[in-house]
Amino acid sequence: MAEKKIGAVENLREKLNDSITLCKDPLQIILEMAEIIGELSGEKNFYRTIQENISTNYGKIFKNKFAIDNEIEIVSERLKKIEAAAQNPEFDDDEKRRIIFALERHKKEIERLQSLKDNAKTS
Repeated sequence: MAEKKIGAVENLREKLNDSITLCKDPLQIILEMAEIIGELSGEKNFYRTIQENISTNYGKIFKNKFAIDNEIEIVSERLKKIEAAAQNPEFDDDEKRRIIFALERHKKEIERLQSLKDNAKTS
């Protein structure tokens, strides 16, 4: 068990050092660390939680381009799921109307985020 812990620490150190050496965006480094921590701890949702917190706090509050890209990715993933659901023939007319509404809202949100990104700070 101690060897596994030491290996994990070394992996984190190496990844962190490499990311800084490559001058990666600090928020990208945080996401990479969160992914490793989530894997090590067995918390599959840890990465997603950190990703969403970055989007909320850095994207909307600080208008950081990386965080806005992150939010665009999250909304785009949901849009793909809704588009897939729209293909299901089992939905009644009311459900189809709600799906179409959700599709339109997600597309508008992506446009809004893209506009926000275009006017955002670079870091």
